[in-house]
Amino acid sequence: MQLQFDTNPRPETVLSPESVGLSPEEVLNAISRFDAIGLWRVDLAKGLTYWSDTVFEIYGWDVREGPVDVAAAIDAYHPDDRAVVAQCLEEAAKNKAGFRFVLRLKNPGGDYNWVKSCGLYRKAADGSDEIFGYFEKFSALTRSVTVLS
Repeated sequence: MQLQFDTNPRPETVLSPESVGLSPEEVLNAISRFDAIGLWRVDLAKGLTYWSDTVFEIYGWDVREGPVDVAAAIDAYHPDDRAVVAQCLEEAAKNKAGFRFVLRLKNPGGDYNWVKSCGLYRKAADGSDEIFGYFEKFSALTRSVTVLS
């Protein structure tokens, strides 16, 4: 599969939850209230990956502390999609860029679910290189209404 990387993404805009009286935590909680959305981070210098609990849940893996085995995480994708995941991470690190994909992830029952991940390169507070992003179970857009009581 030939991948094309967009070198002219949408212009970066600074979103400030504080400008409308919200904290970053309130925004994340609101976004993840209805959809299973998890956060992840890859320490490029150490080669270690960290997941929030929701990423483990989407994978169908037991939640645990500490780094995740990246090779095992990539192996959970459909065989045709594994190289795409690896290439997205490699290109983001090499080009100090980002990526977004929707690919097939094997669930514990052996079937595949569609998942979406977006990642961005950044310099961490200590000056090390990282890629961080979010991960969610993906479904086609449908009309739906959910009301919390």
